[in-house]
Amino acid sequence: MKSIWMKLALAFMAVSASGILISTILSIKEMDLHFFYYISDVHRKHQVDLLAMLREEYQQGHEWNERTFLKLDTASQLLKLKITVYDQEKQLIRTFGNTTTAHTKLQDDMIPVLVRGTPIGYLGIEHDNTDSISLEEHFQTAHTNALQWTMLALLVIVCTISIFIAKWMSRPIVNMSRAALAVTKGDLSVRVPLPKGKDELYDLVQTFNNLVHNLQKQEELRKRLTSDIAHELRTPLNTLLAQTEGMIDGIWKATPEHLEAARSEVVRLIRIVSDLDQVIQAEAGALSISLDVINLNQVVENIADSMNPSFQQKGIRLTVRLDNDVWILGDKQRLAQVFSNLLTNALKHTPESGEVIISVVKKERKVEVKVIDNGAGISPEDLPYVFERFYRGDRSRNREKGGTGLGLTIVKGIVEAHQGEISIESEVGKGTTVTITLPQSESFS
Repeated sequence: MKSIWMKLALAFMAVSASGILISTILSIKEMDLHFFYYISDVHRKHQVDLLAMLREEYQQGHEWNERTFLKLDTASQLLKLKITVYDQEKQLIRTFGNTTTAHTKLQDDMIPVLVRGTPIGYLGIEHDNTDSISLEEHFQTAHTNALQWTMLALLVIVCTISIFIAKWMSRPIVNMSRAALAVTKGDLSVRVPLPKGKDELYDLVQTFNNLVHNLQKQEELRKRLTSDIAHELRTPLNTLLAQTEGMIDGIWKATPEHLEAARSEVVRLIRIVSDLDQVIQAEAGALSISLDVINLNQVVENIADSMNPSFQQKGIRLTVRLDNDVWILGDKQRLAQVFSNLLTNALKHTPESGEVIISVVKKERKVEVKVIDNGAGISPEDLPYVFERFYRGDRSRNREKGGTGLGLTIVKGIVEAHQGEISIESEVGKGTTVTITLPQSESFS
């Protein structure tokens, strides 16, 4: 199987070689054509010059004499021409230059020498190439050979550069192929070095690295989810087992107090299973909600009033800020669950003498609900994962600080089921702001 760099190199070579070959062939053909025109022009000039010389000599003495023939002999030697002179009756007078060619072959190529329109004789001109190659042909051969050697040199250079460029271009793809193979074997720590150029390959490698990074995070969350579920279920089950065995062994009596303790653990297990069921429904988009036109201010006020004693007991000021006539299409019970969960989280993480603000504001066709506290805040490392199942920044599992870690996951599912959006901004030591955006009811917008 050919590697991708080899295929790229062969493609580059084929394209480049085709271009070089075509250019070379066209250059040689063009040179031959123009050289033919050049030789023809030279021959025509020789013919014109010889005819002019013969006319001039004839007009001076009304005949051709030995001086004329001497000039023709000199011209034939210098220009390597075979010159044949005929009289008015086309009878041979004299031949200059190589005489190997039969005279009869020249009869058809006789050129009349005209003086005032009257032929005074005829001239035959034949170029003699029998001795050695002419300078023109030598130049033409040298030009052709130079083009051929240049073509070969270019082909070698193109092949070398094509292999280098193909390997360079395919290196990120080869690296990704190896990395993908490592990922399939379970190594999620592998990363592909980013190419230098900011092109499509750069984007592809960056996307691949982000994908592997997300897979690694999901794998960590999956392992943590398994551990968290085991932990959440193990504690009440162990407590129930200990209480039941104690009653069976007679260590504990089945008093109302002991039975109530067992019942609270069962309730705790039911709550965990119920939360898990809601999370599964929310993530599957199958969360059951009833859409009615409701006054959002009334829902927020009711939750704030019911939770205000808890805030007062801890010395935290709860402030409610409401806009006028805020109507939405939603489920009153589900939205109450959302605000109750957010206020409960704010209560747990806000110190004494702190403040929690819940506000409702209309913005165009949207309703924006914010829960703001000046509590402990969330670290930047934990902030991207607060909506994950069982995720808690507090690793101590202190129930006073955090519950099952499913609350915000359920909140997000309920908000999205209402076609809304939820976001969290937080800074350690300064507090947290949770923003929920819901569409207004068209009947009251």
